[in-house]
Amino acid sequence: MIVHGSHKPLTGKCIMVTRARSQVRELVEHIERLGGEAYAFPLLKMMPPTDTAKLDEAITQLPTYDWVVFTSVNGVRFFLERMREVGVGLEAFTGKIAAVGPKTAKALEHHGLEVAVIPSDYVAEGLLSSLYDQLLSGQRVLLPRADIARKALPKELARLGLAVTEVDVYHTVIDAEQAPDAAEKLQQGLIDIILFTSSSTVTHFMAAMEPYASLDWLKHVQIACIGPITADTAKQNGLSVHVVASEYTVEGLLAAIIENLGGNRHGTNI
Repeated sequence: MIVHGSHKPLTGKCIMVTRARSQVRELVEHIERLGGEAYAFPLLKMMPPTDTAKLDEAITQLPTYDWVVFTSVNGVRFFLERMREVGVGLEAFTGKIAAVGPKTAKALEHHGLEVAVIPSDYVAEGLLSSLYDQLLSGQRVLLPRADIARKALPKELARLGLAVTEVDVYHTVIDAEQAPDAAEKLQQGLIDIILFTSSSTVTHFMAAMEPYASLDWLKHVQIACIGPITADTAKQNGLSVHVVASEYTVEGLLAAIIENLGGNRHGTNI
């Protein structure tokens, strides 16, 4: 799907968006507003876990947790959906809630839940820094996350003496249905920039495109990552990273592209 935009900072540039199908539209619309063309190549599908025993136990014990830490909007969505399915109401949140990123916080607040901590740095390390003075040894922490989430956060919380319960609220699986068409676009030189908004988009992209990759196949494509962790994953997969956002949001990523690759309000020089 290619969407044409008007003459603005990204006019004349075609940008491949690799987010999950449920989230790709938001980024496409941002690119359109900046005048670019967006090629949506959703690589991720998010599924509820097949075995919900540990998740359901955590939900029924929710009032016993001092902290519940959400690290993504999807984590919020799947956790609250499962709460409804097992018949536990929002009043079961009796401890404090922390959220990584303003959109995760907004998703919680949309349901009337108060967020006590939002780190200024939207990664696990930023959350730990923001929480450090409020954490007490022996407190119970619930981490509802994706099955592929990084282990840095639970390890550090455990090292500080907290009792950490990590539960999978959703699984991320590859969606390679559109890979042949995406490969053709790249081979024809129709894509200027590829956006990666998580490490899993990088690894899924590499897996989906493996049958089509060739020497220097991305030589003329710019790679833009939402943050340093995603960038590290891209580099580990042999990609040259040209832009890393300093604010780890969709808006920050697009601002970084425009700023760091020569864009301005009159048109970009990417």
